[in-house]
Amino acid sequence: MVPVVAIAVADCSKSGEADLKLVEITGNDEMKFDVTSFEMKPGQKVTVTLTSIGKLPKEAMAHNWVLLEKGTDAAKLIAAGAAHAETDYIPADQATNVLFKTKLLGQGESDSITFTAPSQPGTYDYICTFPGHYAAGMKGVMTITPPAK
Repeated sequence: MVPVVAIAVADCSKSGEADLKLVEITGNDEMKFDVTSFEMKPGQKVTVTLTSIGKLPKEAMAHNWVLLEKGTDAAKLIAAGAAHAETDYIPADQATNVLFKTKLLGQGESDSITFTAPSQPGTYDYICTFPGHYAAGMKGVMTITPPAK
């Protein structure tokens, strides 16, 4: 099956907000996101929807989408979180490195989160914190592009 990538921008100017970007991402049993990068403007609103399209049960193959603070060592966070299923594999001492996240999802489940992109240009990693998934490549990058001069 070839995953469909749907990234759309909707105009929300009537409400005085910046354009709202809709990013739809799937996670699969191969431990991959189908969208591994997208760009945002500083302060732009975005809704990220993650859908788990795998066939394996949640206990074996759950997925989440976790946006990390710029410069966070994702591998260190993953290693420290492996024993913390109760907090979706995010260790309490590193919770401040998580900007936004969805819940852990099982087969056929979806979750959405709407947030305002950081104002500082640069790259922000996003990962799945379920054990083994980051190491298998379940990660991506949200890039905040500097405003045009």
